[in-house]
Amino acid sequence: MNTLSFTDDAAMRVDWAAWLDEYGPQFLLYARQQCRNESDAEDVMQEAQVQLVRAVTSGSFTGTQDQWRAYVFKAVRHKAIDIARSKKVRDVYAASLQALMDEVVVEETPWLSCSEDNEYLRVRIESVLRKLSPEKSEVVVLHIWGELTFQEIAYVSGKNLSTITSRYRYALDDLRKELAVNPIEY
Repeated sequence: MNTLSFTDDAAMRVDWAAWLDEYGPQFLLYARQQCRNESDAEDVMQEAQVQLVRAVTSGSFTGTQDQWRAYVFKAVRHKAIDIARSKKVRDVYAASLQALMDEVVVEETPWLSCSEDNEYLRVRIESVLRKLSPEKSEVVVLHIWGELTFQEIAYVSGKNLSTITSRYRYALDDLRKELAVNPIEY
């Protein structure tokens, strides 16, 4: 693959709206999986997309257009980590408040979106995915819904390829076991 050169303003000729329309849902799904709530997920996704556009238009992105999605997924992951770190002080405060409360309600933002007809299926799939460890669900989400290769997932997560393929294999084993016990019926 040839490295794209943006000295001739090729980045300005990219139909960013169409590109984001095509891949935005994948980025949002991954951001939802990485973040604690919907607003953080939307913020992280938008910041990651803006980061890509700036990198491409400034010429600092040296990869090919085929690598843009992996770049955004990696940016989403890093921005989600940054948000989690910045909320640490608030979490300490919240933990002290939780000690005063009898029961805490945990907000779970849906990861997937669907029509009302498929709501049961969405809820069941998400419940099964949420039973996986975060590391395993991350690989499943990126591979199936994000349509990334294992090599791209390794790049996004900063893990080696064998770790990613093992996590995916173990995740599928866990999903098979869960679905054998609690099948999805619709």
